[in-house]
Amino acid sequence: MAKVASDTKTGILKVALQLFLKKGYKDVSYSDLIAVSGLSKGAIYHHFKSKEELLASVFEYMIETGSKPVEISPEKEVKDFESFRKVFIKSKKLQFENFKKLLDTESVKFNKLLFFLEAINENEKLKKLIMEILKQETFFLEKCFSGLKKHGKLPKGKDVALLAESLFWMLQGTEMLIFFINSNVKEKDFMKMYDKTITDFFKII
Repeated sequence: MAKVASDTKTGILKVALQLFLKKGYKDVSYSDLIAVSGLSKGAIYHHFKSKEELLASVFEYMIETGSKPVEISPEKEVKDFESFRKVFIKSKKLQFENFKKLLDTESVKFNKLLFFLEAINENEKLKKLIMEILKQETFFLEKCFSGLKKHGKLPKGKDVALLAESLFWMLQGTEMLIFFINSNVKEKDFMKMYDKTITDFFKII
């Protein structure tokens, strides 16, 4: 695990994120941060007054640098079911690539991301940040459905906002199932899941 970079605050955030992924939020201490970063406790406290503040800052950092807007125009690219599926999976692959660049790694142990569930429960600010991310994800799906509607590929009377929300929560439920039943989740597992879930969803609408 790398030492803190010249940008001290950013370096601390990267070290904290790596530790949270490795050990989980509750099991990471300031002693761990000091040992890995090579900084003093005072230097870390200069930037973050508490572990809770550090946690919130880690999430903000991830959102700002690892969840860059996906440069895809679904309302223009989505014309039928097949293009819908491809556009959505493409957007997810881009998100994963951004996250791997953030961590300076070639792969991510997704089961370690379960620390997010524990962390979100600890912090009200995080809950608001996550809700904003969920809204963005749902809006992206809504634009995908709008593309289908524009090209006459949706049954009459179907509400694009309701369809987007329904598919979003269906995908979320499947993601959680993968997390809990697989101790070694890989990116390809998620891509297969997205493909199957979207295919199943279109069979029932």
